[in-house]
Amino acid sequence: MPTIHRALLATLVVACSAPSHPKPAAGTKLVVLVIIDQWPEWSFEAKRPALHGGGFDRLLGDGQWLVGRHPTAATLTAPGHALLGTGAPTSITGILANEWWHRDLGRSLRSVEAEDGSTSAVWLRVPGLGDAVAAAHTGSKAVAVSLKDRAAILPLGHSGLALWYDAKSGEITSQQPPPWLADYNRSHPIAARTHEVWTPLDPAHLAQLAGGPDDQPGEVGDKGLGTTFPHDLGATKDPNDAIFAVPAGNDLVFDTGLAAIAGEHLGTHPSPDLLILSLSAHDFIAHAWGQESWESWDGDLRLDARLGQFLGELDRAVGAGAWGMIVTSDHGSSPMPERSGGGRIKYSELQKAANDAASAVLGPGAWIDNAHFPNVYFSKAMLAQPKGELDSAMRRVVFALRAFPGLEKVDRTAPYEGHCETRTGEAQALCYSFDPERSGDLFYMPAKGWITESDDGPLATSHGSLHDYDRLVPVLVVPPGKPASHPAPTAPTGEIPTTQIATMLSTWLGVTAPLQLQRAPAP
Repeated sequence: MPTIHRALLATLVVACSAPSHPKPAAGTKLVVLVIIDQWPEWSFEAKRPALHGGGFDRLLGDGQWLVGRHPTAATLTAPGHALLGTGAPTSITGILANEWWHRDLGRSLRSVEAEDGSTSAVWLRVPGLGDAVAAAHTGSKAVAVSLKDRAAILPLGHSGLALWYDAKSGEITSQQPPPWLADYNRSHPIAARTHEVWTPLDPAHLAQLAGGPDDQPGEVGDKGLGTTFPHDLGATKDPNDAIFAVPAGNDLVFDTGLAAIAGEHLGTHPSPDLLILSLSAHDFIAHAWGQESWESWDGDLRLDARLGQFLGELDRAVGAGAWGMIVTSDHGSSPMPERSGGGRIKYSELQKAANDAASAVLGPGAWIDNAHFPNVYFSKAMLAQPKGELDSAMRRVVFALRAFPGLEKVDRTAPYEGHCETRTGEAQALCYSFDPERSGDLFYMPAKGWITESDDGPLATSHGSLHDYDRLVPVLVVPPGKPASHPAPTAPTGEIPTTQIATMLSTWLGVTAPLQLQRAPAP
């Protein structure tokens, strides 16, 4: 790739070799991380020539366009947000997926769901950016906003204010709601948005950009919104829930973020404050209609304009040049299988094939507890079998899963666990994807163009693999200080490991990077 601009290169070098107690840049009041959920590099490169609504042009004209490489195959929302906030992959954070099977409990829990059902970062083994801000004892604040609870909680870690959307109540909620939140919910009722109809900005233009008609093969829709425009929230069974999958969901995050700036007085403390915004609607739209769809194109055009407005609002709230920003993603996604010659595999199909294979050796029984990507968990009854029979059954299961044309790699997990830093290539990416105490007995990886899905959740596209379309994401970097604008690049100008983003943000904040803090106790 081309060489990184010298000014930004200096910033990156400082960030990646920061002392334990760095000092923020003079005049920095606010550091912002914007996470566009499911934003693959390949899709942004395809859409960038059409995005001139003010947001991306300004970010690229003031900053730098890099390509971020996620280190693992666990390219899912929870692991990706944990990584961006901690600087660590799954093997260190312990966040395997959005939810995973807990052997000791005999059930699955969401990534931010404690055993008693409460919502917290209980399973996160290491500190996040919120913990780093709190540990500095400067009086600064860290706030994260998202539609998804896991996307607000995990980047912060165990400290800071996480705000997310509760579809049941139709309000923004939190583990510890701040005093201003109740007034905000009353004065900005989400119910007013749930009767909106999402109509395309310009159907003819969308047809040209997408290269085809609305309702292309593979689109499934979501939340009862159907496969074609218009999408009427009020016509769905649960309009509160449907807001997850429309551009208004992104607007809700931006609006709440601005309310948090005012309510928490961000940008007024002696040291810089932190604001994290995670745009979950972008993920739901792509899952429902695909990155190549009219809906995805329309959503990105609207996001570009809303992002431009938000940058102007930041200038007014904290001052032009007084903030720094990184815009990136928790993961990429696959092109739609209909376009790539791939296909879809259901978790239930994998679990049944694995159980049938084990039964051929051990006899009828419930031998497989769970087979959600990327883990296959053997039941306690299977693990209690004599070693010879267990090994034979395990081999039979591996061969059965390898027979699926949509899986390119199936193996035991244990040989890939531990000493990740000594491994290279695919073996290292796999090692970073597993937690020795929590991961399954086997793992599987989809073949190129193939995706996995639940029985009750058909998808137009998805993510989670070793392929670059899942692991490469844009990283747009605007360092603090009034930058000297330059012509916006038309292609990325360098590459950066996404593990370095938390360190870069910490340097701007003038705090110790999360991984240099003492690790959080494991539950």
